[in-house]
Amino acid sequence: MSSLPVFSEADDRPHQPAPDPFWQESSLFVWHDRAAGLGGFWRLGQEPGRAALNSCFGVFTDDGLRFRSNVTGASMAAADRGEGHMGWGPHLRVDFDGDARIRADFADCEADLRFTDFHPRFDYMAMAGGGIQLTGAAHHFEVAGRMTGAVRIGDRQVVIDALGYRDRSWSRRDWSTIRGTRWWPCVFGPDLSLHLMHLLREGGGVLKLGYLRRGEEIIPIVDSDMTVALESDALTPRQGAARLQLANGETLSVRANRIDGVVMHVRGYTAVECIGVAELDGRTGMSNLEVCTNPAGGSAPPIFALGSNNGEGLSRRPD
Repeated sequence: MSSLPVFSEADDRPHQPAPDPFWQESSLFVWHDRAAGLGGFWRLGQEPGRAALNSCFGVFTDDGLRFRSNVTGASMAAADRGEGHMGWGPHLRVDFDGDARIRADFADCEADLRFTDFHPRFDYMAMAGGGIQLTGAAHHFEVAGRMTGAVRIGDRQVVIDALGYRDRSWSRRDWSTIRGTRWWPCVFGPDLSLHLMHLLREGGGVLKLGYLRRGEEIIPIVDSDMTVALESDALTPRQGAARLQLANGETLSVRANRIDGVVMHVRGYTAVECIGVAELDGRTGMSNLEVCTNPAGGSAPPIFALGSNNGEGLSRRPD
């Protein structure tokens, strides 16, 4: 594990943008606390060359209370980006101070959260891709960890101590080239996590990547077979399962259900963040099965969702 490239604490802070309108810098967080019955997701992508940003923020309680805010191509103010922070106006901000402190401020939802990493910021492609360079991920790390703090959703106050996962990247990103994704982190505790990705690209073929982190060992996933059950909206996953072939010869099976989902729409790309409970070798943990199904290359926002939140503001999940 020690031979893998590691990004520094400085790489958590915003970078000098390239002179390319497709250059973007993003920070993503997902978490779920089974005991408290609350989960959430936030992805912020800033495009300095366009003076624009994309943000999808969603929180839910296991018993059906929901909040969602999604903007794409919104104007980015100078104050949204600084030496140690990224944000969207008065509503959302992450400060990088060794950990990551997240604050949300909406009329019907507030949060003050802190994400603490379980392990170093290993280069994702070195962990999972065997040195492959993936377009849109030239600078990219992903980390399992713990999300703690407090959330207000509607009139309800919830204190959380959640398993979580985060993603940081800064490079050129053209969303129109992505025809389908299965992006799946599972976190079982400080000693066990995994990530699996299947990517359908515009040029054809499915790229499969992934890794399992067990204690101090990181093992690449060299092959995998994944299935996803979709609702009748042709959008929202109900559950997922995968058979994993590890580089050390082991074969494992992982599965996850959905507690709730958050619809993310960014620059014509639509995915559902299906957040729930994962199972692996008798362990249970947090799962976020992100699914985009778009083989024909459409770019319109979704019109209807079953089992995931495609609305704006505060709502309740239908029975």
